[in-house]
Amino acid sequence: MTKQRSSSDRRSHWLCIAYAFPPINRSGTHRTLGFVRHLDELGWNATVVTVDPGDEPIDESLLKRIPASTNVIRTSWTDPIEWVRGLYHVRPNDASSRRSCSAARRGKRIAVTNAFASPSDHGLREFVSRLLITPDSRVGWIRQGVRAGMRAVRRHRPDVVYSTSPYMSAHLIALTVSIRVGLPWVADFRDPWRDNPFRKLGFSVLDRWDAWLERIVLSRAAHVVCNTPTFKQRLCSRLPRVTGKCSTIMNGFDRELLDGVKPIRTGPPDSFILTHAGQFYGPRSPTVWFDALRHALEHRSELARKLRFALIGPSQYKGRDLGELAVMAGVGAQVDVFGPKNHAETLAHLAGSDALMLAGSAGPDNELQVPNKLFEYLAIRKPILACLPPTSPAVDVLCDANAEATICDPADSTSLAEAMTRLARDRYVNVPGAWNGVETFDRAHRAAELAEVFKRVSAGHTLQRTSDATLPHRRSDAPLQSTVQPGRQWRVGFG
Repeated sequence: MTKQRSSSDRRSHWLCIAYAFPPINRSGTHRTLGFVRHLDELGWNATVVTVDPGDEPIDESLLKRIPASTNVIRTSWTDPIEWVRGLYHVRPNDASSRRSCSAARRGKRIAVTNAFASPSDHGLREFVSRLLITPDSRVGWIRQGVRAGMRAVRRHRPDVVYSTSPYMSAHLIALTVSIRVGLPWVADFRDPWRDNPFRKLGFSVLDRWDAWLERIVLSRAAHVVCNTPTFKQRLCSRLPRVTGKCSTIMNGFDRELLDGVKPIRTGPPDSFILTHAGQFYGPRSPTVWFDALRHALEHRSELARKLRFALIGPSQYKGRDLGELAVMAGVGAQVDVFGPKNHAETLAHLAGSDALMLAGSAGPDNELQVPNKLFEYLAIRKPILACLPPTSPAVDVLCDANAEATICDPADSTSLAEAMTRLARDRYVNVPGAWNGVETFDRAHRAAELAEVFKRVSAGHTLQRTSDATLPHRRSDAPLQSTVQPGRQWRVGFG
């Protein structure tokens, strides 16, 4: 049983609401885990509310990196679409268009439209499906997350609440907990919400609902963190009222993870291996890379025995196997698809490569994001071949790190092919001063920045702490009444 902090304990405490946390192995896991680890060194104990891993990708080795002082509360979550199907006994392929179900609590029977079945009702089916997953597909976590958050507040008495997205539902959990108990709350955005180029709702009414959710989160949060400067600039330009409470904390790498990494080489000694770690999705397509590789081989046939791609991560792009796409592009023999690896194995593959592939994309809004893997690329200190638009903040990161990098237009496979050829031919000799800015991206620096945010919002927030004797003692899943007297006659809360 976890001991409660005494009044003489000088360590502070923060409540972290994060979907992606070990052993779940998503890109966002490493940002949150890094904050938990390094803030612990700075005197901030964490209680983390997260989910049971379920079908998520797992890396058990990440569990060893959670500090012993960290309390982790794992909850279940409900798929809202499956819940509705089960509630109304609706099967996805049911031919009937209407069913009835018992509504015992209301003492009557109601007719339910089967919005998941009839092709003629595609518009309604699509609307209902999207409604159930706005703002995201983890809205079924909100109720359980709020209950777990309230239990954590009662037991551990945190000084500040922190939530990180995606998924945006984490912010709705933190919003509700913050309002109910009067704690200051920091909302961390790893991806944009309304400015996300990959996020399309398709219905104006849902768009307005989604915009309202974003506004209420941004207005209620004591501080807002963006993970790139361009994202912060866009957000503050669109919503000037958040400017005074918004800052940038970029991603980073953990230096200690690189100690003792044993490189894994996936080709013969005379080969030149270009490795990509992570997922191709949306406009970040593998096609331009495969086309460039084919173009390079057509003009320099001797590269066929030398130049190879190693792809670490999800093995599909838009439902198509990456190996199949490589064969269709005529480069199947030069592309090795290894699928997902745990974090340590991924670092070993990167260390055993000759150069690293960074996939970006052109088009509107793509200047807002920096792939998380870029920072570990920097730590590995291997030449980087990047497809990035000139407006991408990743370009600034590469410049600040003084990285050995070649940057190509994401839509220009010819220049990408030429860059591949030069890399394979010259093998890049390190130049004096290269990589001398890498250490500024150590995640310990990022955690120190977040600690300063926590101190500011805690110091600026007058919290009337309720004694243990006056806290409501009821079922652990029962909601507490708000300890804050709102100045308006309505209250926002979820769960």
